Amino acid sequence: MTNNLSPRPRLTLTTPAAYLIRFRGRVDQNWTDCFDNFLVVVSVSPSRAPETTLRGRVRDQAELLGMLHCLYSYGITLVSVKCLGV
Repeated sequence: MTNNLSPRPRLTLTTPAAYLIRFRGRVDQNWTDCFDNFLVVVSVSPSRAPETTLRGRVRDQAELLGMLHCLYSYGITLVSVKCLGV
């Protein structure tokens, strides 16, 4: 019996992939250039500071790094970055 499953795509520096990025605070309209084509969800709880979740695809690791650099340049506290798949 042979396995006809194709190999799972590998994540590399040049592989497009989907990501979930969480950080403390919220974004305003001025930041949309950094997060083009990403779904932006702000969670607000009475007992905690707002937290923003970005979900979307990047072309490669360089684009992801650019987004993270944008957050850093605004002084945003990063909570997590999770690759959702290629």
